[in-house]
Amino acid sequence: MKRLTAALLPILLILTHTSHAQNLKSIPIQENGITTAYVSVPADVRCNVKIPDVPTAFCAGSGNRIYHLTGTFLQNPVNPQQYFNSILQQLTAENPESEIINQYRVPEITQHMMQRDSQLIYKNGQQVVTYAFDILDAQSNEKSSAAIVISSLPNNGAPVTNVDIIGFTAPMSGSRDFTGVRREMIRFARTYQFDRGWVQSANSQHQQFLNNQTVKQNAFMANQQRIHQSNMDALDRSHNSYMERSAASDRAHSNYMNNSAASDRSHSSYIDSIHEREQMIDTSTGARYETEGYYDNNYVNPNDSTMYYQTNDPMDNPNMNLNQGENYNRLQRYDGNY
Repeated sequence: MKRLTAALLPILLILTHTSHAQNLKSIPIQENGITTAYVSVPADVRCNVKIPDVPTAFCAGSGNRIYHLTGTFLQNPVNPQQYFNSILQQLTAENPESEIINQYRVPEITQHMMQRDSQLIYKNGQQVVTYAFDILDAQSNEKSSAAIVISSLPNNGAPVTNVDIIGFTAPMSGSRDFTGVRREMIRFARTYQFDRGWVQSANSQHQQFLNNQTVKQNAFMANQQRIHQSNMDALDRSHNSYMERSAASDRAHSNYMNNSAASDRSHSSYIDSIHEREQMIDTSTGARYETEGYYDNNYVNPNDSTMYYQTNDPMDNPNMNLNQGENYNRLQRYDGNY
């Protein structure tokens, strides 16, 4: 695979550490001079290679075998399927002689990456999807399989995206079968492991970052709470002052209304005394009546106010009759308290 995409620049600096195990060697991956991870490749390949027009090349061996490994970091979330499609479009535009044969997902690589990344605190909650494709390059007589691993990270509420490209290229050898190439690409991807020391350092740094964020957040929230409480106290003082003024006003108004009512009652009583009349009330119904003269006992039919009875004889009761409908209620003098 001559060029996976020119848009993804390599971010990995590689130094070679060889440990023979089933004809494989472990290659440390370094970033800024620090070993961050390892992958395993055949013992006969050379790594840290630079191949013209192949920016993704990682290691190369005899027979035009090339191992591809690169990555990029995006400071924004992306739609994984759309991002994968854009890579394919760019790839075919830059390599018109190439032909994409297959597109598929690789769940075993996704599972490996999720398990690998579970060691890192800052990757907690990430979503990973792995797309892959098989491609033929007729001009170079090569066939390649490549996986695009797209990791979406929450990043404390500011989502970001990490993209890894892992691939393997081999001669066509007259066959369009990708079984062997695809198998080697998947094997290569599943050897991608983080360095334990780097994991500890990365987690320590990120935990310190989280602790600092917590301290800042707590300080911010405490300050906001103080501001809020200060505002609430000011509102309470203003409200209490208003309520005190309002209560004083209510008391003054109540006194005025009481004095006015007393004056009205006195005036009403004076007028009634001139006309020899009294204000009465039926306490059982709440109905008020005005009676003429000053009788000790005043009765009224609650169903017909024209039927009333007045007497000074306490023994005289109009209810002592057998007439249907002539039921009388005794009235009480009304003083405004009912």
